[in-house]
Amino acid sequence: MAVSLPLCLIPARGGSKGVVRKNLRLVGGIPLVVRSIRAARSSGAMASITVSTDDDEIAEISAAEGAEVLRRPAEFSTDEASSESVIRHYLETNSISTGHLIMVQPTTPFMRGQDLAALAQLRHTFDSALTVYPAHLFLWRRTAMSSIVAVNHDVEVRKRRQEIPHEEFVENGGAFLMNVEGFWIHQHRFFGRIGYVEMPEDQSFEIDTEADLRLANLLASHHQADT
Repeated sequence: MAVSLPLCLIPARGGSKGVVRKNLRLVGGIPLVVRSIRAARSSGAMASITVSTDDDEIAEISAAEGAEVLRRPAEFSTDEASSESVIRHYLETNSISTGHLIMVQPTTPFMRGQDLAALAQLRHTFDSALTVYPAHLFLWRRTAMSSIVAVNHDVEVRKRRQEIPHEEFVENGGAFLMNVEGFWIHQHRFFGRIGYVEMPEDQSFEIDTEADLRLANLLASHHQADT
């Protein structure tokens, strides 16, 4: 039996601690929230696209892009409010208890429609999933004695960076897939068998600071946004 297309939720509140009015800031001349809507739309894999926001300007821009808008209560719009609380509000408001949901975060501006389409496909075989990029890093952990110890490599056998086994990944914050029934049971975005979509590191750039925003605009000319 065919599995229906997932719903898409884009959380985009008006406030932000690290970057003022972050979801409306431009990367390559396009507001971050608009880039997310366009990526979701171009994926061809979403049953609907909804922007959850507390902000009039974000609501207006999102509606103009063809997204549905869910006005978010103040208690879900603070720095302390979790993404899970925003998901619950969306599901409860629309009386959704089954199917699949993909949450797309505007802070990963180079997310492509093809990445989201690949993530949507994982609903057939996984309970939840996320977008990642491969980690070719030498990780160290601080000890109680204020020294550090190797985490993912042998200090006595120094390998080249490209020789580190391709077995570890970094969450890029771009998008998350979840079975709705499983979300209600676990109250978290990760549960059961977790799948992943691997994205290139330069397309996994995540914006948390003004410096990140400046760098993203330098990269934008190399990453054409979905339209």
